Amino acid sequence: MILKWIETWLSPKVSVITSTRYFQAFRSGFFVLMPLTIIGTVFMLITDFPIPGYNEWMSGIFGVGWEDFLSPAYRATFNMMGFLFAGTFAYKLAEGYKLDKLTVCILGLVAYVVLSPKSVLAPESGEVIGRVLQFDWLGTKGILTALFAATISTEIFRWCVKKNFTIKMPQSVPPMVINAFTALIPGILIVTVLLIINGICMRMAGSLPEQLFALIQLPLQSMISHPWAMVVIAFLNGFLWWAGIHPTVVNSLIYPLLYANAEFNQTLADAGNLTTATGSFGSVQVLDQFLTIGGAGMMIGLTISMIIAARSARMKAVSKVAFVPSLFNISEPVTFATPTVFSPLMLIPMTVTPIVSYGIMYLAQIIGFMPMFTNVQAPWATPFVFSGFLVSGWQGAVVQLIIVSVTVLIYLPFAKALDHQFMQEEKETAQK
Repeated sequence: MILKWIETWLSPKVSVITSTRYFQAFRSGFFVLMPLTIIGTVFMLITDFPIPGYNEWMSGIFGVGWEDFLSPAYRATFNMMGFLFAGTFAYKLAEGYKLDKLTVCILGLVAYVVLSPKSVLAPESGEVIGRVLQFDWLGTKGILTALFAATISTEIFRWCVKKNFTIKMPQSVPPMVINAFTALIPGILIVTVLLIINGICMRMAGSLPEQLFALIQLPLQSMISHPWAMVVIAFLNGFLWWAGIHPTVVNSLIYPLLYANAEFNQTLADAGNLTTATGSFGSVQVLDQFLTIGGAGMMIGLTISMIIAARSARMKAVSKVAFVPSLFNISEPVTFATPTVFSPLMLIPMTVTPIVSYGIMYLAQIIGFMPMFTNVQAPWATPFVFSGFLVSGWQGAVVQLIIVSVTVLIYLPFAKALDHQFMQEEKETAQK
């Protein structure tokens, strides 16, 4: 019954959603920015390496305040995510519409700046300083604004091109000149529309980014910070992968919120206020380094349990092929070689182990053993232990080892049962 429902209803619906132009632009536009988070993390790790006495040692060598020299590196990456996403989302959307990608990308960035707050309150004097852009609203707080600005600018540009509401140039003119003049009328229209929207918002209750953040993004971040929300995400990652649906259908939508929560934790940490009571339990490190070790469904547990349980030639071969990729969180080899998709034996461990993993991680932070996550991140393909150490010190590495051990124990009886099936199949084949 469940299998039929997944095959006939769920999978087709998910395929329709993931094939839409906007979903693909959202996913591609956001993942283009992932290298920036790694670059920013490198410099953030240098300023805050998870070893006791590190900061004092560096201050002794380079002097007090040495971190200020490196801060522009992660401010230019983490604190620019919203602004840059407006450009990459518009670029990918234009790619789907077969429009001039670079022009639409630039107009998306301009649209974002038009809508952004342009004044700041000086902390000491209380004076309002105008004609400035705040890093706060260029970063992850502006993700929804980026979506809005890029969508409006791209759709207006597309409408102008479709209706031939552009300046026409002779064919003898070079293409780059034609593209420049083609963008003039759409660009003026885009800026005019957004100026009107910005003016209305400022008259009402502040800039559009501030209103979108307060009314929509902040409640979503708060919701996803709750442990039960992460339990649901953990379950969906395992269940969808068991059903043959890549979990990016869910993860692509929540990643911006997870990154925003990591930045929120970093802000609290910088102020010395990051605790289990104030911080978020739903940051990007939770998903990348603790809920998907070995890939969605905690596949590292399956591959290790297969190595332990293997008696059949098939399981021995699969475990050898799958082990190394699973160390780097690549689960496709074990998923499709076993296969785990729609396997009745694999449904329970693939959905239960991510939830158990989150429970162990959550408990470790609640009791104070493992520190709360900040904006220090590790690439998703970093092997466990190393990734745990990078994002949360030696305590993170220890917690990952405990999690992997527990997931192996959960998977082991199912791996043995699967191995028994393989052996029976091999015997039947040999008798033919």
